[in-house]
Amino acid sequence: MFEDQLIESRKNKGEGKRSLVSLPLSLLIHAVVIGAAVVGTMWAIEDIPEPPIPVSFYAAPPPPPPPPPPPPKASAPKPKEQPKPQEVTAPVEIPQTLPQPAAVPEPETGVEGGVEGGVEGGVPGGVLGGVLGGTPGGVPGGVEGGVPGGEVEGPYRVGGKIAEPRKIVHVAPTYPEIARKARIEGVVILEIIVDKAGNVRDVRVLRGLGMGLTEAAVEAVRQWRYEPATLNGRPVEVYITVTINFRLQ
Repeated sequence: MFEDQLIESRKNKGEGKRSLVSLPLSLLIHAVVIGAAVVGTMWAIEDIPEPPIPVSFYAAPPPPPPPPPPPPKASAPKPKEQPKPQEVTAPVEIPQTLPQPAAVPEPETGVEGGVEGGVEGGVPGGVLGGVLGGTPGGVPGGVEGGVPGGEVEGPYRVGGKIAEPRKIVHVAPTYPEIARKARIEGVVILEIIVDKAGNVRDVRVLRGLGMGLTEAAVEAVRQWRYEPATLNGRPVEVYITVTINFRLQ
């Protein structure tokens, strides 16, 4: 009995020692396995998904339009028909004498109440008792170019029997200050009428300038005086063209 208990006690002691040795070993193995699993998890490399490749779809361009049809060929011009030559037939009988042309009456150059054969120095269309060298239809004592039955008035253009009147009073135009400061120069052309007394009756601007130069020229010319123009010894009105030069000294 006692031996049995001793053997069991020894057995129990041996089993206790084995359990004390196997427990730490088991824990160590578990720890190694768990650590390996954790480390393996940490070092595991996940597969990186490949980025999607963009794909673009393009529609094919429409086909080019068909070329326009060629223009129709110009038709060849029709050949012109040549005129048929006229057939000339000889007369059956050739006359021996040609007919004489009809006599043309001479135009009458005389006038009713005129003198047969005319008057020496007269003109066609004149009247009996008229003035030699006169104009048909004129008035005795009248002026060539005048109005029949009227008086010599004018105004006339200078020339021929009418000489340009002589200026006896001259007034120089005043240079406007605004034109002087602006350095404006030029020419003003005027057409004036000189009456029978030699005064400037009317002024018309043919070419003007700005800055008051035209007005200054007109004002000065209106003060000019002339010897009247004459025609057949009588004073008449005439047109005169006047040029005013504006120059800065």
